[in-house]
Amino acid sequence: MTLVGTAGTAPGGGDAAGAPDGDPDGTATTDDAGAWEVVVPLGTRAVRSTDWGEREGGLSLAVDPTAWARAAGQAGQELVWAQVVAAEPEADTPTMHDQLVCHAVGALDKATWNLEPWRPDVGLLATMSARCNPA
Repeated sequence: MTLVGTAGTAPGGGDAAGAPDGDPDGTATTDDAGAWEVVVPLGTRAVRSTDWGEREGGLSLAVDPTAWARAAGQAGQELVWAQVVAAEPEADTPTMHDQLVCHAVGALDKATWNLEPWRPDVGLLATMSARCNPA
């Protein structure tokens, strides 16, 4: 989310903490009376593609999330999962869900999030401990 003034400038000014000069509390901005616009990027498409293939020792679903979904936190995770399951209903298993959440939290920059249905269902924490690939 980006907060910008009507002139396209960021709020505040003055010291390094963002409070204007002469405001030790940090409760005022140099432009308190001005109008501010809040810009929030939203997305409705969370998955670019899904592709089943043989990878990493067995059947695997490569999920390619959009840039928005990768940066959208829990809302992005939930939308990615909903769109994966809508496109590939056989992916709707607890182990594949946990692998997806693990990738969304710890492997945002991977080109694809590879989910394997043959991996054991060990729960989210154990999946995360196994770096998304429980054995």
